[in-house]
Amino acid sequence: MADSRFAAIRLYIRKRWPFPKKIPLLLIVFLISLFLSNLFGSEEISVQANHALFLLLFAAGLWITEAIPPFAVSILIIGFSIYFLDDIQFSVISKDWQKYISTWSSPIIWILLGGFFLAMGAQITQFDRKFSRYVLQRFGTNPYIILLGCMLVTGLLSMFMSNTATTAMMVTILIPIVNDLDKDDPFVKALFLGVAAAATVGGMGTVIGSPPNAIALGVIQNNGVNFGFLEWMMIGMPVAMILIFLIWLLLKSFYRTKYQSIELSDNGDHHAYPNRNTVSSRRIVVITFMLTIGLWLTSPLHNIPVALVSFLPILILTVSGVVLAEDLRLVPWDTLILVAGGLTLGIVISDSGLADFLVGKIPVLDNIYVMLIILGLLTATLSNIMSNTAAASVLIPVGASFLPDHVLMVAVVIGLSASTALFLPISTPPNAIAYSSGFLKQSDFRFVGLVAGLAGPVIILVLTEVLMSFWPM
Repeated sequence: MADSRFAAIRLYIRKRWPFPKKIPLLLIVFLISLFLSNLFGSEEISVQANHALFLLLFAAGLWITEAIPPFAVSILIIGFSIYFLDDIQFSVISKDWQKYISTWSSPIIWILLGGFFLAMGAQITQFDRKFSRYVLQRFGTNPYIILLGCMLVTGLLSMFMSNTATTAMMVTILIPIVNDLDKDDPFVKALFLGVAAAATVGGMGTVIGSPPNAIALGVIQNNGVNFGFLEWMMIGMPVAMILIFLIWLLLKSFYRTKYQSIELSDNGDHHAYPNRNTVSSRRIVVITFMLTIGLWLTSPLHNIPVALVSFLPILILTVSGVVLAEDLRLVPWDTLILVAGGLTLGIVISDSGLADFLVGKIPVLDNIYVMLIILGLLTATLSNIMSNTAAASVLIPVGASFLPDHVLMVAVVIGLSASTALFLPISTPPNAIAYSSGFLKQSDFRFVGLVAGLAGPVIILVLTEVLMSFWPM
């Protein structure tokens, strides 16, 4: 679920960039944002809208350059909205300050937090590892069927767990397999590329699968559209599975192997939490998974809010002792802060009047599908060079402003397109982990990444349109 370019770079180069070197970059981004906001601002709109324009440019610039970590940009957004949106004097506080800071307790945040606890329980008890091995053993010995099995398992787990943790686990399982193969065989590259791609694309399946999904759902619900966890799955899961299958066909055609059959190796279990890596603990996790997801999916029947259901895994796993107090540091709090900041930015753009101003100044094409393809391709491009959550935070509110009568379609297409960034080793943490295995070169990502980035948003648009026609939303 956590999927920032900052995390990917840390996995890729494994070293820090000293803070003093970032100060000039921070100042450059600030000055450029100030110049552009003065250039494109207008006296025809409110002071708040002009300040919101600067905030949008400054946040986007910081997210792209990562002069400061992405989560820190979100804190800056919230702070700016409270103190400087109405007036640049520090003593003047926005009258809507509670709205801007309350995104931290948004239902979307609680849904993500519930998902993080489910993922922690699966990792601590090694349910994820045992489930993966069990399923993979059912795919036989055909190399390409094994590849498909690895991708399906990775994609499925990434819908409910961190795609970073899922990829790391799958790479651990795959290394004993590829150690028995010829390292120069194209199938080795296909395995690691397939897992990395499936981890990123699989996140499309659920709201908790990828932070851009949560940003999209927040914008959808803020616009009064009745759309929740189940509705997202009805679109996201088929799209994710179809894209995984298409990427598998691509890898199968492009990476031909000399092997007719491959035996899966069992490399044993790593007991990181020996006291909780037990059958009884795994049963608790499985029951919690089934209960939580079942209640999420049936929310329209029992009328229990999805966010309230998210308290269940937090309560059950902590009371049962599967998750302890010290495990809370494993929660990706930076992702939660990043999502909260993205929701605040969307509120600011809308409430300040900046959205209406942008619609009037930027030409909007009459054809909604052309606009959606442009927005999808722009999202995929930006997601390759910056956090896909940050890209979604900027583009979903702006896209919704361009097409106010099609907010649902805009948010879904942009949210899903953010998970097609596969072009660079640093585009996503799954890519970085696959690259760090030593079996891939930078150039190996370009083919799949280019196809996913160009064809992905188009496929997403077509599938979303078709799926929405089957289910009344």
